[in-house]
Amino acid sequence: MSADAALALDLETRGRTDGRVLEARPTIGFGRAAAALLVATACTPLAEREAVAPVRIPLPDPVQGANLREVGDLRRGYGSTTARRTMRRLKTIGVNTLGILVEAQLSDGNDRTLAVERKALERARQALLDANELGLATVFVPQLRLADGTWRGRLTLDGGPGSERWWNGYREFVLRAARIGEEASASALSLGVELKGLSARAGPAARMRSLARQVREVFSGSLTYHANWDEADQVRFWDAVDLVGINAYYPLRPDPIRGAEGVAAELSALAGRTDRPVVAWEVGFRSGPVPHLKPWAWPDDVHPVVDQAAQARAWAAVLSAWLPAPGVRGLMIWVVPTDPDDPASEPAHGFNPLNKRAERVIARAFGDDRSRAAR
Repeated sequence: MSADAALALDLETRGRTDGRVLEARPTIGFGRAAAALLVATACTPLAEREAVAPVRIPLPDPVQGANLREVGDLRRGYGSTTARRTMRRLKTIGVNTLGILVEAQLSDGNDRTLAVERKALERARQALLDANELGLATVFVPQLRLADGTWRGRLTLDGGPGSERWWNGYREFVLRAARIGEEASASALSLGVELKGLSARAGPAARMRSLARQVREVFSGSLTYHANWDEADQVRFWDAVDLVGINAYYPLRPDPIRGAEGVAAELSALAGRTDRPVVAWEVGFRSGPVPHLKPWAWPDDVHPVVDQAAQARAWAAVLSAWLPAPGVRGLMIWVVPTDPDDPASEPAHGFNPLNKRAERVIARAFGDDRSRAAR
């Protein structure tokens, strides 16, 4: 093959991120000037020709964050103009960290083969880059979704050959996320979300420690794990991560204020027991009646009654009690759609606090330096 043809072939394949050639098509009609330029480029070391990763933004203290979830119309999902506009809007109310989510799917609790959509990973990567460009820290969250609606916390595995296949698939899923997180300079990466049926057992805990070691070989940001609120005390691998993460859907009893104060004390105690800072990675309340009693209840599972004042009261109680609590590194809103202005993105009594009374409550708290001064 001539030098010109070889260089043309290099151009056709250099954009492949995995280095494989899918179709070799020599390009005809290279000019000498273009060929000379390509020769110079080809002589440059590959590491210098690859795109340079953006500078990693350290996880702030406190974390004042929001989890950004894609809407069904992917034209307004991660990487879209709409999503970037929402990121900018969140920054104006004091948000300094975004959670970017990616899913592997199982058909049900007996399925042992994880399915991951490649394009979903690509969109998440772009969302991480977009947030970084806006000066926002990011937490990349690979998580499982069961298509039949089963909660992932009920997964237990049975130790058979299928379990080994599940663990292999899960390891590859998290490692793929870790590589993307490193490329996009994510501030933190989660090893998993709400694996309550596994995290208290010695065997799965050993596998998670092994996974953490492998992740650290490819990802240089902070590591965490998203434990369910009633799981955190039983997790056996907190020593393998940098941050204790809680999906903090604690019931606030007997009322939002006293309930939030009690949970703040629990979170501080957990930080002391684990010798790790605690971040409430998911905190959310529906804009319906008494959302503080069952914060975990999905909008589809409750009566579609709207009560914005109740949501705002719950948020006010949590923000005032948790942000200044010793050992608590911060919290993140659950959840903001990539297009929060579309009524179809979530029911009116759902979790999204934007365009509701709770948005003003959150903006005041996130813009208040007293939570930082109290540390």
